[in-house]
Amino acid sequence: MMPFHFVRLETSRFSYIFAACYYYAMQKIFFLLFLPLVSANVHLAAQKPASAGQQQLMMEKITLASQNMQSLACDFFQTKELSVLNDKMESSGKMYYRNDNRLCWEYLSPYSCLFVLNGDKLLVRSEKSRNVTDVKSSKLFREIIRMMMCGINGSGLEDKNFKAGYFWGEKVWEVVLLPQRKEIRRMFAEIKLMFNTKDYSVDCVEMKEQGGDKTVIRLTNKQFNTKIEDRVFHID
Repeated sequence: MMPFHFVRLETSRFSYIFAACYYYAMQKIFFLLFLPLVSANVHLAAQKPASAGQQQLMMEKITLASQNMQSLACDFFQTKELSVLNDKMESSGKMYYRNDNRLCWEYLSPYSCLFVLNGDKLLVRSEKSRNVTDVKSSKLFREIIRMMMCGINGSGLEDKNFKAGYFWGEKVWEVVLLPQRKEIRRMFAEIKLMFNTKDYSVDCVEMKEQGGDKTVIRLTNKQFNTKIEDRVFHID
């Protein structure tokens, strides 16, 4: 298999997140880019370290919102910054999530790429390739999927694999996750989850990689607990 750094730049532009996820998981190396925050609606300067009482309230509200989320459909906008290139790669698409371990992440612009998780099966399909993987075949892959789900629904804030820092704001709450396991620290320097204080759902996720790359993804036009047909997550 071709090392990921030699994949053509055009390919990385339309399928970078989940193509990277696929190739690196297969080689036991992960280079994920799941989300500086670029959202105009996020005011980090207004955030301060949460007190013990505020932290407890944040955990309770976020956990309850996660437990009540049966499904989520939304748009996403992604910005990827590469440390080796003075360039930003932007893409957008649709995301569908169901709490029975199903996820569909589809890039629509500037290129087409589809990622589907259905139970233990993972499909990555681009305009030029198609791969189906058994998630159970790789412990690292299972960890990647779990972290992705955490980034979507905000679950797992008390995960022992991360040390969490809580920051309080009037409109935005920030949770900074620092990896504790050696395997995860090789992938990420830190992971930030940004929650709005209206419905306590994730608006943005920022992942900073050890090499200096970072990706910001904003979730917009969110629709909670609507019916999402099985065909959206179908893997043939």
